[in-house]
Amino acid sequence: MKDLLEIEDLVLKFYTYEGVVEALDEVNLTLKEGETLGLVGETGCGKSMTALSILVLVPSPGKIEGGHIFIEQGEKRLDLLGQKEPFLRKIRGDEISMIFQEPRVYLNPVYTVLDQISEVYMQHRLKELCQMAIKEIDNEIESGKAGSLAEFEKSMCRELLENPTSPMLEIAARIPILNRYKRRLKRILRKEVVEILKNMEIADPERVVDMYPHELSGGMAQRVIVAMALACNPRLLIADEPTTNLDVTVQLQILNLIRTLKKKYGSSILYITHDMGVVAELCQRVAVMYAGSVCEIAGVMEIFKDPLHPYTKGLLESIPQPGKEFKSIEGTVPSLINPPTGCRFHDRCPYALEVCAKTKPKMIEVKKDHFIKCHLFTGDQE
Repeated sequence: MKDLLEIEDLVLKFYTYEGVVEALDEVNLTLKEGETLGLVGETGCGKSMTALSILVLVPSPGKIEGGHIFIEQGEKRLDLLGQKEPFLRKIRGDEISMIFQEPRVYLNPVYTVLDQISEVYMQHRLKELCQMAIKEIDNEIESGKAGSLAEFEKSMCRELLENPTSPMLEIAARIPILNRYKRRLKRILRKEVVEILKNMEIADPERVVDMYPHELSGGMAQRVIVAMALACNPRLLIADEPTTNLDVTVQLQILNLIRTLKKKYGSSILYITHDMGVVAELCQRVAVMYAGSVCEIAGVMEIFKDPLHPYTKGLLESIPQPGKEFKSIEGTVPSLINPPTGCRFHDRCPYALEVCAKTKPKMIEVKKDHFIKCHLFTGDQE
């Protein structure tokens, strides 16, 4: 499989009054076409910041200070960090979309579901909508059902297609008899939104499109967010803990929905979670993250059968299992304002060497497609 996304040595820092937060420390990740990659780690380890960096939407006062984020486009590899904002706006939605963990935070309470999903279509699929409207008008003309202003309506759709900021469109939009093209586009938009809500397995989508966010259950609100993310059939879908705060039964429904939609739309998925059970169920490969650094990457079966990094082992041993003694990782997660020198896990690691406190380990491949960042495997024993 070809690489769709490649992150190289990504460094992200936040400049705060308390000090410099070293949020991401030389993160390296690769996502292949058609796969689901799980990004696992404790709360605050940098998973969501990695996702926002991919979208180049790091919140202030954060600053990406190093590295590259490459996305494959045909025969080219484009570095997203070197692109201007108009290009990035096109990429967001068309190529990369994100499902956020708190749907109600990202749904505007004063707009209906129809309004909010329509906005995505108007921003990223306007050309397609205009072509659908023109085709519809042509069919009406051929069948003799067209009105007297059909040709004018068609010309307005073409104008919108070629020049969305045209003054002629603004004038026509204010005159009821001339703004038929807008009403036609709204009808087409409604049909498209209802269709995508059907794909989200929402019952009675014709009614749901006219509902406001406060009228939706948690599961329905999350499905609306998924619909907005998939409206433009993106090649990469980032799912940032999409089942947080949902009932267990609803969580299962959302996970099954994501699996079904991946097959239907053919998207690659970066699935961010702290739940290893979800990883085992959904992902093909796993990247384990600790304190802003990726410490191990391997296939999902390999991670569970043969975890190599001490943190990955501790993470798996801390999962409660019937008949087994519960173990927790000793110590606490370090502050990223003053992170430990060398390996960031060394002060909690039962196998730490002297070199671990002095030198950052390099990511190496110890088995086929099994990568680890640990001095125990690099040969640096001094």
